[in-house]
Amino acid sequence: MATLKQSSRTARFNEDGFNAIFLSADYPGCRRFLDELGGRDPVRAALLSARVDFREQRYLEMIERLAGLKTKDSQSEIERDILLGAAYSETNDFSTARLRLDRALEKAAPGSQLQADAIFYKGLLAWLEHEHRESAALMERALQDPSPNNRARAHVLLSWIAVRRRDTERQVGELVTALDVLATAEAADEYYRAKALRTLSLLARELPLTEEADRAREIYGSMEWAAGTRLEQFQTQRYIGWIDALQGDELAAFRAFRAASALAPSEHWRVLCLTDRAYLARNTGEHTFAQDVLHEAHEVAQHLSWSETQREERSSLFVLAELFATIDPALSQKYLAQFRSLNTPVMPGISYDDDPRTRAFAAYSAGKAMLELGEKEEAIALLSEGREIFDAFHYGWRTALCALALYRATGEAAWLIEARQKIAPWPKSWVAREIAEAGDEGADSRRLSKAQRRVLDLLLEGKSNAGIAKALDRSPYTVRNHIAQLFRTYNVTNRTQLAGLFRSRKRA
Repeated sequence: MATLKQSSRTARFNEDGFNAIFLSADYPGCRRFLDELGGRDPVRAALLSARVDFREQRYLEMIERLAGLKTKDSQSEIERDILLGAAYSETNDFSTARLRLDRALEKAAPGSQLQADAIFYKGLLAWLEHEHRESAALMERALQDPSPNNRARAHVLLSWIAVRRRDTERQVGELVTALDVLATAEAADEYYRAKALRTLSLLARELPLTEEADRAREIYGSMEWAAGTRLEQFQTQRYIGWIDALQGDELAAFRAFRAASALAPSEHWRVLCLTDRAYLARNTGEHTFAQDVLHEAHEVAQHLSWSETQREERSSLFVLAELFATIDPALSQKYLAQFRSLNTPVMPGISYDDDPRTRAFAAYSAGKAMLELGEKEEAIALLSEGREIFDAFHYGWRTALCALALYRATGEAAWLIEARQKIAPWPKSWVAREIAEAGDEGADSRRLSKAQRRVLDLLLEGKSNAGIAKALDRSPYTVRNHIAQLFRTYNVTNRTQLAGLFRSRKRA
């Protein structure tokens, strides 16, 4: 009898040990632990392995692991139904998922962890089905749970409902509350802490959330990051870098981007870090450094397959298109075409399947590239689309960038006025400086892109189209487009009239 009791205590201790590793998000550690447990209790090991599968998004492996599993008691059967319901939800088999989760809810003991799990995963299923009222009602039940970890994940899911409803203020509030609740847990679920922190940091990048940005930095520095939250650690580091840049601390931003690059979970993500550095360097006047980093990004990017990527790393392609537009138009167009050929859109960390912000990010960079390439009408359409979406989500500095580009494309002062208004919460940012400089530009150049101004300078020096194309390393077609736009801008019909216009202005 004594031996049996000791064996029972050992098994219990083992599961407690697994739970501690699981909550820390050390999923490779969980696998090593389960390799030892599997020989003694294969059913329990399969159920615990499925929990790790779900966190690592191995949904098909999870279903395969559990579908034929013969459970030994009612509790194991309930847990299997919950885990299968969660997995089927993520594979869009909603009817099977609902069947499993409803059955588990009927059988789970009130107040048990199994009931709490069934409630949460049914709420997640409802969210995936866009049944937001049902999802919110289930999460309100979850908020009555005594466990901080259970309440925190409910707040995270409520934040997802809020973003679907475009209620950014509620989204921020739910994320902050989730982090507050997790701070009270004896052993916090680091998976949900990392998700909440990542999203809060992203929102603090897009919105003037000074207190939340400071809180994100503090939590980031105090967290013990594990293998299961490496992507969130990387993304949060990137977002903090952009927060620094928008606050005018470019040196801290470059340090953050270098640190993020070291954390990049793939070469695709590292390319995004390189474009971050090149983008900021160009906009802070470090043109040689920007060009060096940009070419490094290109060297890596051209050898990668992008068709299988599904997250924000895809945005590297349209940022590369934007950055190369003034250096290598043909390469810029290649990156634009490559991005547009992907079957699914870029999915930033806080987005959902039909989120219009995913279009706005791409529209702005593509619009800037088209403007530099001389495709004015397409550029204006893209920039207008991006501006409208960013403004709807109160993304002020991004709206300001779109308005500034539209001002340069059209010469309409209203766009510059809007840009000044939208950038007001970020007075030390490179965007604010660029907008201020745009206001000081003369009437002759304020409607021109940088590329068009360079073409104009060379044209006024008397160079031919071929000479301009060679000097700028551009195609004759691109040069012709720029010159045609110059004619329209200055209301002339040929090179002689344009040169004469500038000679007369110089004499005046």
